[in-house]
Amino acid sequence: MRKIAAHYIFPITSEPIKNGILTLDDDGTVLDLSQSNENLTEAASVEFYNGILVPGFVNAHCHLELSHMQGVISQGSGMGNFCKAIIAKRNFITLDEQQRKAFAVDKQMFAEGIVAVGDISNGTSSFNVKRQSPLYYHTFVEYLGFDDSKADKIIQQALTVQNEAEQALLAATITPHAPYSMSEKLFAESVALAKSAGILSIHNQESADEMELFASDSGGLRGAFKKQAGFSSRLFADYSNPIDRILKYIDPDTGLLLIHNVYTTNGDIERTQAVNSNATWVLCPNSNLYIENTLPDVMLFYRRGVNIAVGTDSFSSNTSISVLDELKTLNLRFPQIPLHTLLLWATLGGAKALKKDSVFGSFDIGKQPGVTLIEGVDFDNMRLILSSKSTRLLH
Repeated sequence: MRKIAAHYIFPITSEPIKNGILTLDDDGTVLDLSQSNENLTEAASVEFYNGILVPGFVNAHCHLELSHMQGVISQGSGMGNFCKAIIAKRNFITLDEQQRKAFAVDKQMFAEGIVAVGDISNGTSSFNVKRQSPLYYHTFVEYLGFDDSKADKIIQQALTVQNEAEQALLAATITPHAPYSMSEKLFAESVALAKSAGILSIHNQESADEMELFASDSGGLRGAFKKQAGFSSRLFADYSNPIDRILKYIDPDTGLLLIHNVYTTNGDIERTQAVNSNATWVLCPNSNLYIENTLPDVMLFYRRGVNIAVGTDSFSSNTSISVLDELKTLNLRFPQIPLHTLLLWATLGGAKALKKDSVFGSFDIGKQPGVTLIEGVDFDNMRLILSSKSTRLLH
């Protein structure tokens, strides 16, 4: 048994506790959470930490297999150029070197207090890392393609990757890449496959290029994909907005993770929630700043009270794979949002999205959520600062 205390404990499902004590079983199960009247720095058998304790973070959107691409793509290049660079450069080093980088990123996420990851995989290169990792991974087997004549082959390839994930004892779901990168047949069938699994992750309204493609058949994405087999403006003729294509096919009972949402409006949120009340809006602010120096209307999502989670994306579009760094950006850009709310998004919001909130996300008795220490907090204003850092306390 272990007793851990700090200046504040954020249970997430209840208000923060000042000078609280968290009692855990040897396997990390929460046994008790209480407030102490003692001098915690002197209390016998209690470990006291200077900072706040929160459940382990959930990184709801990551691309572990792109861990080797740190600094490869220039910042501010725009989505069209970014997609071109991913296609051209993602395999510029050997598979062994890619896996070494992925192992390092996995280790970093563990050390900084992440306990669960929603991870995108286009192939199997990251599976050996995930199989050996202490983190929980839900692998979204992602695919794309414009040519309906190749749809059956692409789907079979995705099913093969999913099967290899499951053989490695990894939770895995087939999922579409984005509304702008799929033929109609591929899009419809990927959503149908996700329905049987109960969970789907899809990039949504991430860039101005994406919005221009649907609105006027123009922009950087059209330039990036115009030479791809099967690409045609007819794919988007029936939709004026990427979210329209998602809502045409999505099942109301499917756990839907919508990723990025930079250009999402209040009307988009209303229509989506009316169709699928299980939707989670995943924010990856540092990635959005890296690619286009633009952020979603985060205050809109906050005021609507929808389920929100936080992701880091990959080193191809970020300078770190740290959930805390994402929270720092949100804290700096949107100071009206309370720290408790930001921490909820980074813990229980992601756990709900991955359907693992019975284990992760809060310090409710009986859960095994992990314990993360955040040091360097402005207690007077209850805010993060640039030097705040996070550390895992349970190993």
